[in-house]
Amino acid sequence: MRLLALGLALAPLLPPLALLSPLFLPWLARLPLGARALLGVYAASLLLPALFAPEPLAFPLAVGRLLHVLGLVGAGVALSGMKRPLAPLGVGLFLLYLTAFAASYWAYGDQVAKVRLMHPFHSPVGLGLMGALGVLLALYLRYPWPFRLLLGLLGGAVLLLSGSRGGMLALLVGGAGGVLFRGRGFLALGLSGLLLLLAAGLDTPVSERFFQGQLSGREVLWLRAYEVYRAHPWTGVGPYLLGDYLRGSLFGACFLFPLLEAKGLTCPPWLLPWGGLWQFAHNHLLQALGESGLPGAIGLLLLVGGFLAAAWGEGLLFSLLLAYTAMGMIDNPFSVPSPFRGEVFFLAGGMALARLLRGANTELLRGANTELLRGANTERNPFPQALGLGGGVALLWALPFLYLASRSEPPPPTLAYAGLGKEGGVVRLWEGRGYRVQVWLCGGKGCQRLGWEWSGEELIQFSPPKDLPPGRYRLRVLVFSPHRLALKPRYVLEEEVVR
Repeated sequence: MRLLALGLALAPLLPPLALLSPLFLPWLARLPLGARALLGVYAASLLLPALFAPEPLAFPLAVGRLLHVLGLVGAGVALSGMKRPLAPLGVGLFLLYLTAFAASYWAYGDQVAKVRLMHPFHSPVGLGLMGALGVLLALYLRYPWPFRLLLGLLGGAVLLLSGSRGGMLALLVGGAGGVLFRGRGFLALGLSGLLLLLAAGLDTPVSERFFQGQLSGREVLWLRAYEVYRAHPWTGVGPYLLGDYLRGSLFGACFLFPLLEAKGLTCPPWLLPWGGLWQFAHNHLLQALGESGLPGAIGLLLLVGGFLAAAWGEGLLFSLLLAYTAMGMIDNPFSVPSPFRGEVFFLAGGMALARLLRGANTELLRGANTELLRGANTERNPFPQALGLGGGVALLWALPFLYLASRSEPPPPTLAYAGLGKEGGVVRLWEGRGYRVQVWLCGGKGCQRLGWEWSGEELIQFSPPKDLPPGRYRLRVLVFSPHRLALKPRYVLEEEVVR
């Protein structure tokens, strides 16, 4: 058990340690029948759609994901026999924060205060979530007070300097969940408010992100993931394979962590074919629908609902799980394998499921008194609560789309003019205020996105693709409204151009 605790402390800096998780699959046998049935439903929802998915690698990749996830849950069951099972994670997070500050200074030098805090193997969004986890651990666990204070302060600083709105959302919602059981939840909410006040006072581009309502291009990924689901509603395309369909929607075909790219490192040629493995839909509901269709989404919702139901009444576990769940609205925080970010969710889920045996002490989880496992009156069935909480999770993950669909609509725009020359092109809209615009160049069978995204009220200037031959093309202008459902463009305007 001490070796497992040491591994948990080292994993934030050595993420490959999490790949040993299948070694803990035997611990799943110690869970009550209801918990094992819940995991069985999740397994079926992952494997059965993969058998009929259009991609040949879908089934082996589904098996790999299942073994990894179940192994992590088993590791959580094993850790639950400890007095403070999550305490070693705080040590690993503390070291992670120090390396983030050191790496950011190494990459940016004196300009480090003007950019988002980064880490060699975390994006600023993921790093913000790790900061929120440190704050929650510092609030709930009885570390020695100097370390507890440092962990909380550094976690809050990492969250603030990363500019991660998803991390702030996780801390706010996780703290609100903790209010149901312990007063520490009020402290989490108070610290969230304090961090937001600090962000308002800093007046820097990083801190201003916390008060921005724009989606940073996520709606483009949502649209593409939704299109994939519509094409394969019952099977999806397979775990880890949705990213191949998302390439070019928001990011390039292959990219590394932002800090590495800031130092001039890019994907080597041998890695380019695998670049889709770490491109996500930035919404867990759409990710599951695109990967495993409707059955996969239902299975994931039941699993998350079951974790929350099993953690009900335990402040720290419920807060952590709810923090991850909340961030699932705008990101994919528990997609695994990851830089030991998503793994924490399934470890906490395993610890929660181990609580389903009523009246059983920690020795039972170590193998003693196994006769208690056979008593139907010693366990709690997670399915009824899992169904209700799973439905709540589905509603939570759908909130961005419901919000966007409920807003009033600006006047419809029209295309004033569009042109394409040797040096570049221009597009201008009438009545474009309040809209966001993407410009695509179409020729032959395909279309290519030009640039990033523009405001509909400004003159749009763009550069054509390199080595574009002369000829006739179509400029396709996609007009998105920030106040309507973002899964599809509100208007599509086209103009034929000659280069």
